[in-house]
Amino acid sequence: MIKKGFSEAGNSIMIAGLGISGLITACLLAKHDFSIKCFEPTSKSSKKQVVDRRTTAFLNPAIEVFKEIGVWTELEKFAQPLSTMEIIDVSNAQSSEPAKTLFNAKEISVSQFGFNIPNKEVVTILSKYLKTKKNIECKFGTKIVSHYGYDDFISVKTEVGSNYNGKLLIACDGRNSSIREREKIKSFSTSYNQLGLVFEVAHKFSHNNTTTEILDNGGPFTIIPLKRNVNCNYSTIVWMDYTKNIKEICDLDQSAFNKTLQEKSYNVRGTIKLNGAKQVYPIITQFAKKLYGKRVVLLAESAHVMPPTGAQGLNTSIEDIRTLSNILVKARSEDKDIGGNSVLMKYNKSRLNSIGLKTAGMHFLNKISMTNYPISQKFRKIALNTISKNLTIKSFLMNVGLKSES
Repeated sequence: MIKKGFSEAGNSIMIAGLGISGLITACLLAKHDFSIKCFEPTSKSSKKQVVDRRTTAFLNPAIEVFKEIGVWTELEKFAQPLSTMEIIDVSNAQSSEPAKTLFNAKEISVSQFGFNIPNKEVVTILSKYLKTKKNIECKFGTKIVSHYGYDDFISVKTEVGSNYNGKLLIACDGRNSSIREREKIKSFSTSYNQLGLVFEVAHKFSHNNTTTEILDNGGPFTIIPLKRNVNCNYSTIVWMDYTKNIKEICDLDQSAFNKTLQEKSYNVRGTIKLNGAKQVYPIITQFAKKLYGKRVVLLAESAHVMPPTGAQGLNTSIEDIRTLSNILVKARSEDKDIGGNSVLMKYNKSRLNSIGLKTAGMHFLNKISMTNYPISQKFRKIALNTISKNLTIKSFLMNVGLKSES
């Protein structure tokens, strides 16, 4: 990685990782006429074979980013509005009544909190957009194995020995980020002995644009509406529980699984049945203590990982992306070095505290949601009943959940 012969444009950015966050980053920066080079370790053929069965509840600020890129019209075809959030605490059912509270978007003068969209559709539409942009080059099956930041550019080396240069390297390479590791950026990490189980269901009753979160032991059981048919009777389930319990549930035959599913759903959608394959992933919290290095910036899961409670994970990543994009556009307009230390420090200052607070908040909510202690469950029910009766508290919580700091 020698500086000899270097003459890279001041507009050039390299992105490591083309998951959803990497795709959104590439699309948004390409929209603003940056020169983008993307590196994705997985080959195109391998990516096509991996089916992501998860969906994402994109909150309203994230939808604005899709509109800014110009892909919302296509995404909207698959987007299910989320207008109501229902939380039901059924713990200690033998000794106390369930506690229930409803959050309705109309109470804070918006039509919906956001939209639930299948991840595979998001990837397909963003990938199609990338192909229309002449200022993006995507290298699939290509992993960055080393990088070095110089005073006026950064150089990366791939596993086949090729070298590439740019003004900035953006790490979107996930929770096990090799770029973060090479930069020696420390991170706080904790696991919960907990897995998330995701699958699609068909149910008798209409979901009525309502997300229902059922609290008991081990973590939330969340029913998230899907856009499938006019009867509104398809949803995604995100079932969080202790690792041992999820593994036992996954080993059940379909008949036994549907019976367990029916019991767990407390009949809130009527008869409910599995509709497709299941996907399991570990639940962790992780938080990088710094978001930049020399001509390197961390975004999304390379910077933070949260439990899916509250739909804050990917939405926080999109806040990162929009914040960085705004900072880079402004720096370029002022003829500043887009990979310079002062520009990256501004991003770090803008995002680090916000990410830390959200990560801590989601960690706390997950611990509360998975508790087995009767006294903690009792206070959880008292809190839900208090929130249910107080519109001021409800409105505050809804506005905090939707707030974008980008």
